[in-house]
Amino acid sequence: MKKLLLLFAITALSTTAAIAQIEKIINQDFNIDQFNTVQFELSKDYYLEKWAGTTILVETKVKLTGASPAILKFAIESGRYEILNIEDGDKVTLKSKLSKPPLLKNKSVDIEEVVEVRIMVPEDFNTEDFSVITREKDTNSSTIRNED
Repeated sequence: MKKLLLLFAITALSTTAAIAQIEKIINQDFNIDQFNTVQFELSKDYYLEKWAGTTILVETKVKLTGASPAILKFAIESGRYEILNIEDGDKVTLKSKLSKPPLLKNKSVDIEEVVEVRIMVPEDFNTEDFSVITREKDTNSSTIRNED
């Protein structure tokens, strides 16, 4: 009877571990000093937040339920959450490496994937348009002209 109880406990623990939730935060930053326009072409929903920095910081929070750490590691290493920086003149496009990533699968359990993307942009960008942001003109110039 003790062996049966021990076997049941081990099975229950291994099943619980297999369906545990795994979470990881991935950060990427992009230097945009020379660009006045930034376009977003991301495969996941995202939201913009202004900050005092001079770069764009992308924070991708990934939560997987029903996956092992190895599956999460594989997804990250394969570029599933990677954002590319494509420069064109004074415009840069931040684009998902995979435009339509395939569903994650586990042979024994369905994998639930929740991805939250927070993009922190410098305060001098106008964020009214969600897909294309532009640098606002400097109206607080330190140069004062006295015209006669």
